[in-house]
Amino acid sequence: MVTLKPLAAVDLMPLDLSPLPENPLVSVLVSNYNYARYIGETIQSVLDQTYANFELLVCDDGSTDDSVSVIEQFQQKDPRVRLIRKANGGQASGFNTAFAASRGQIVAFLDSDDLYLPNKLAKIVAGFQRHPDSGFGVHRVIRVNEARRRQGVWPLSAELPEGWYGPQLLQDGGTLTPMVPTSGISLRREVGLRVFPLPLDAQPACADHLITRFAPFITRVTREDEALTEYRLHGSNNYEQSRITAASIGRELLACDALWVAQKRFLGSIDPQLAENFQPLASHPYILHLKYIYSRLDGSSDARKCYDRYMESRAASSTSRLEWFYKTSIFIPRFAFAFAINLLNRQSWLKQMISRLRRRV
Repeated sequence: MVTLKPLAAVDLMPLDLSPLPENPLVSVLVSNYNYARYIGETIQSVLDQTYANFELLVCDDGSTDDSVSVIEQFQQKDPRVRLIRKANGGQASGFNTAFAASRGQIVAFLDSDDLYLPNKLAKIVAGFQRHPDSGFGVHRVIRVNEARRRQGVWPLSAELPEGWYGPQLLQDGGTLTPMVPTSGISLRREVGLRVFPLPLDAQPACADHLITRFAPFITRVTREDEALTEYRLHGSNNYEQSRITAASIGRELLACDALWVAQKRFLGSIDPQLAENFQPLASHPYILHLKYIYSRLDGSSDARKCYDRYMESRAASSTSRLEWFYKTSIFIPRFAFAFAINLLNRQSWLKQMISRLRRRV
C-alpha cells in the first residue's frame, strides 16, 4: 500500500518517491476493444519477458469480437494474466479500470495491438532503479506495419526528454516534445495515483496523451534510448501512418487545445494557483510549428505572419535542425512545400540505417 505524500503546491516541486525493492512488481495494463486479431500476440510478448515479476491486467472494453475468448485462454494458462470485463467506455476508461485493480510498484502500458520486446520490463525496472527520483519513464518504439514489417523508429533521431520539467511546462503551456505513444511509457505507482483516474471528457485526447501531459508536471522523467516496443500501424488505430495534410495538422491542433484544458484542470486539483499560473499554449514552439505548416498547407493568407512567429521561436530556442529548409520554406510554392514536408518526415531506409548505427535501435 502506497501512502500519498503531499505535493509542493505553487512551487511545483517533483513528487518524493519511496525506494524500490530489488525485484519490484510491474503491472502491465492493456485496454482492449475488438482487437482479437492482435491481442494474443500482445499478451504473448509480455509472457515472453526476461523479467518475470509482473502482472498483466487486460481490461476488455466491451468487445463484440472474440477478444474475451482469446484472453481467457491465456488467463487459464498463466495466473499472471488477469482479465477484467466492462461495458464499452473508451481507452481511458479501460486504463482507469485496470489501474484501479493493479498492485505493482511500477506501472507499464501496452496497446492491445502492440508488442513488447523481450527485455522491455527488465530495462524499465533497471532505469527506475538507476534514477530513483524519477517517476515517469519513456523509451523509443519501433514502428511496424500490420505484418510486423519494420517502418521506422519513433522518435528517429531527436533526444527524448529527461529530467525535471515542471516549472518550464507551467510557463510554456505544458507541451513536452518529442513524446512517445502508450507502449513506450511507464510510471512509478506514486505518480499513477496522482494521474489516475484519467478524465473521460478530455476529447479528442487519447489516454496516452493525458498521461504524458500530466506526469511531467509532478515528477522527473527518465529515458531509455533503446527501442523496447513494436508499435503497430494499421488502418484501425489512431496513429495510422498517413500523409501530412492541413486536415491532419488541424486535428493535432484541436487535440493540443483539449489537452491544455485537461492539464489546467489537473493543475487546479493540486493547487488553484497553479492553474492560474499555467500559461497559454499559443506561444509554444511546437504549436507555432504546427500553425505555420497548417497555414502553408491550407493556403492561408496568414502564412507570412505564422512564418515570422515560427522563425522567432526557432531563433530563441537555438535549434539548427532543418534550419536551411524552414528559413527558405516561405518562398516555396504550396504544392512543393507539401511534398517537402512529407518527404522530410518520411523515415526512409537510409534514415533508419543511420539511426540504427548511431543508437542500435
